[in-house]
Amino acid sequence: MIGGLTALAALAACAPAGGEAVMPARPAVRFLGASSTGAVLYDAGTGALSGHDRSGRRVWLDRTSAESVVSVSCLTECPEVAVSQLASAEAAPMAPFRLGASGRRPFAVSGARHVSVLTARSRSDAVLEETDGEGRTTVRVVRPGRDDRHRTAHADYQWTESADGRTGFAYPWQADDPSAGLLLRFTRDGDGWRRTTSRATPIAETCVLAAVTEKAECVLGERAAAVVARSTDGRGGYHTTVRGLAPDGRTAWRREFGTEAGVTVHPSLPRAGITDGDLLTVLDTTGRTVWTRRQVAAARFTEDGELAVLAPDGRLDWLPAVR
Repeated sequence: MIGGLTALAALAACAPAGGEAVMPARPAVRFLGASSTGAVLYDAGTGALSGHDRSGRRVWLDRTSAESVVSVSCLTECPEVAVSQLASAEAAPMAPFRLGASGRRPFAVSGARHVSVLTARSRSDAVLEETDGEGRTTVRVVRPGRDDRHRTAHADYQWTESADGRTGFAYPWQADDPSAGLLLRFTRDGDGWRRTTSRATPIAETCVLAAVTEKAECVLGERAAAVVARSTDGRGGYHTTVRGLAPDGRTAWRREFGTEAGVTVHPSLPRAGITDGDLLTVLDTTGRTVWTRRQVAAARFTEDGELAVLAPDGRLDWLPAVR
């Protein structure tokens, strides 16, 4: 996924590469983003972020960023990423920075007191949350030659983006009522993101509104979407409920897992993939199993329909575009 956002936040703050929220301690490695050129992973066991090229070779490693509540957004191509601190983090404000093959460098996109990068392809193509010295919040859209600023009374915005990279939503992850003017809708054209007041497709609207009200994740494609709710029990066990949506937004299927399952959707086809243990199951929008694959610890559809897969032994591979 290109330009997706993933918040490394507490489970109660679940929200998603394009993106997914992850717990400070997780039982497995998870994709934070994947494109045709590389992938970004988060390892719960070590707390490390890592970037890998198409061959699977690790090109960068960061062991400290995930100690804070941060967001990670792939730039034009993974594994080049922008890293920023969420506004709700208790630590002193941290300036956004870039991680890539050349190491860690500043990502100077704003002079505001605090900046969270919701999504970015580059310094001139980004959506930011800015907080000034008075605590006022602005969602700023950076486009070539111009900036659009949207003042909001709320903070702590999260970003959900469709797998094809053409539709985006921003909303405060602590919000309970998405109808109160909190949900900001965006579409993408040749010059980047722009805010729109038009509603998206029924499947996208339903998925994102469910993520806000249910404190869940929305995993969104053009013709498939899944609402993913996660919880733990008193013994630290994981539980995942995945609810698949039909194109009209209705719940078409539901699956329960006594683990922390991973979920990904195809950018344009009616396909959703679920990883549970070492099994990847690909479903259609009726919930019917289309195919399965063993020895898959995590998986992520890319923007062009390829499937990046991580084997239990840590090997990365890209499967041909799914049809």
